[in-house]
Amino acid sequence: MKTAETINIVCSELGTTKAELAKRMGMLPSSLYRKLARESMTFEEFQKCLDVLGVTITFDLQYPDGKVRSSQANYERLLKKIDLLEKELEAARKAAEFHKRSLQDLRTELNSAVGYTELGGRHGSKAEEYLQKIQLVLTSMESTIAYALGEPLDDEPEAENPEDIQALKGKRVLLVDDNALNREIMREVLVGHGLIVEEGVNGSEAVAAVKANEPGYYHFILMDIEMPVMDGYEATVKIRKLPNRIRANIPIIALTANAVAKNRKRAAVIGMDDFLVKPTNSARLLRSLAKFQ
Repeated sequence: MKTAETINIVCSELGTTKAELAKRMGMLPSSLYRKLARESMTFEEFQKCLDVLGVTITFDLQYPDGKVRSSQANYERLLKKIDLLEKELEAARKAAEFHKRSLQDLRTELNSAVGYTELGGRHGSKAEEYLQKIQLVLTSMESTIAYALGEPLDDEPEAENPEDIQALKGKRVLLVDDNALNREIMREVLVGHGLIVEEGVNGSEAVAAVKANEPGYYHFILMDIEMPVMDGYEATVKIRKLPNRIRANIPIIALTANAVAKNRKRAAVIGMDDFLVKPTNSARLLRSLAKFQ
């Protein structure tokens, strides 16, 4: 619908004239008439017209996912998406600060080791030890950055199947993480896709929740590895040893900020079903859950 047609309809519905509208906007009627006739009104001017008339216009659009939403609904949806992305960026920033501190500590230790070597060569092996530590930290940093940017790993597909993601709706997730920001980010993603989320802050709470609820109550567990009271490894071992097979076999996805290979291997050995590096993006999180439907 053209701007002039829209203004004509609105003025007619409200019982006002374009001359009165121009006056309320602080314009000469002739100026408004020309702009409408030439379709030269800017978006800001058009919006001001609507504001002066007290009108909010929404319209329906079909989006790539096949759903039809009003412009207002899509506006609110995009605001929520921006808010979520800001939180994901904050989590990524905190992860980067953690790695920066780790590198600073290693730099101090390495300088100390090199100093010992120059003094007498008695601690030459220390330098090699610290170089190996640095390599582990760098590997973890590279993986964390790749996950945060959404880059696929070699062993996972680049895109999720929309039907698999849709099938997650109504499933219940136990989200266990001692970091409130991480829980908030993942909760918004999960709830936004129709999943039911319950939370815990340590492994002990996770084990208690699984025991307290009937078998099959939880469809998935997202389990942080490093937590106080009881870490994710110990909690997973306890859940896998439960006498009820349905409880014991709940899919458990590891969450960690440390992507070194030994952690991934240990998670697999004790019975964790998948491994996500924090901060993880929403597509990878949903794709991981979709594997175990």
